[in-house]
Amino acid sequence: MITPRLPQTPTNGVTSRKRIAIMLDLDWPYRRHFDIFVGTQQFANEHGWECVIDEFADVTLRTEPARYDGVLGRVSSALAKAAKAHNVPVVNVWFNSPVAPAMPGVFPDFSESGRLAAEHLLERGFRHFACLSGTGDRAQRMELDAFHETIGKRGHTCSCAVVERQYAKDARVWKQFKRTISRWIAQWQPPTGVYVTFPDATGRHIAEAAREHSLAIPEQVALVVNENDPVLCQHPSPSLSSIDIPYNAIGYQAASILNALMNGQPVQQPLQFMEPAGITARQSTDFLAVDDELVATALRWISKLAHQPIGVDDVCRASFAGRRTLERRFSRVLGRTVAEEIQRLRLERAKRELAHAGTPIKQVARLAGFKDAKRLHEVFVREIGQSPSSYRERLKLR
Repeated sequence: MITPRLPQTPTNGVTSRKRIAIMLDLDWPYRRHFDIFVGTQQFANEHGWECVIDEFADVTLRTEPARYDGVLGRVSSALAKAAKAHNVPVVNVWFNSPVAPAMPGVFPDFSESGRLAAEHLLERGFRHFACLSGTGDRAQRMELDAFHETIGKRGHTCSCAVVERQYAKDARVWKQFKRTISRWIAQWQPPTGVYVTFPDATGRHIAEAAREHSLAIPEQVALVVNENDPVLCQHPSPSLSSIDIPYNAIGYQAASILNALMNGQPVQQPLQFMEPAGITARQSTDFLAVDDELVATALRWISKLAHQPIGVDDVCRASFAGRRTLERRFSRVLGRTVAEEIQRLRLERAKRELAHAGTPIKQVARLAGFKDAKRLHEVFVREIGQSPSSYRERLKLR
């Protein structure tokens, strides 16, 4: 338990409005920073806080210690020292901060992210794996440890590469990054399931490097990235499957802890880790790695054309196989029918399309290969347990 700060009450008995410094490096164009900020502002609006974006709150506290009732953000050593000297409550959201273990903070559950990525690739039948992480990054280390542990329980190993976290800081480091990635990819044994722990554009660089090695995504390389940034994950093709980390909720919970500290309330769990909302599956993992060549041929054909009005007989003709033979092989290898596989891919496509708020449900059904919106609704309710519109609303809350 951490020692709370006693609440300040003006002499007239009226409770003062809390003034909070937000230090999140918002000049950096990272979605996670902005989403955490959104979460803090939701809490601030509910509790009447006055928030000030101050990227040098450590300096402010040294010169004007009474300016803030609390600070929330990416806590540096300097900020931690200044806050402690003037008894100002601080909550941290930067896990790699040198002071992170010693002060209250809210972070993603990095271990769960690594486990989810591994399970996602294992479910698709992959037996060869590769991971990319940055030097000295404790969060990525936790993800990789969980990833390795999960695939290790199935008897698999992983080809790992480590690069500088700021691999694009200058031309020399960038060239070294490209060389390291090229050597790493040359070691892969396709089909390979790849997890990129970097939460930015790195997944795009890996996808491009794989193409330069003549490796097709997702047929030879299935790629999962760490952070669900819709701009980077959806464009250009292929779209990238990603871990959906609830940064809004992290910001909100961090603000809740700060509120308790400022009000003199005890905090039983000063360090909290919030689980990912799940994996958003996109084109980069729309593939099942199987040894049966007939089934693999059929899967490749289905993957390309599932959004069109195809049926089981069409798959049989494209695979040069009788229906009975193909159904028997699908049942043995995948544990489901050809029709179920077509529907599974259509459902995944529909989920991706629903993430675009401006796309009408009727158009989502057409793009995903469903006959009409009614059929899409029926399948969603049966398989997902909610309507397409309800699913879209849930996506907005993440």
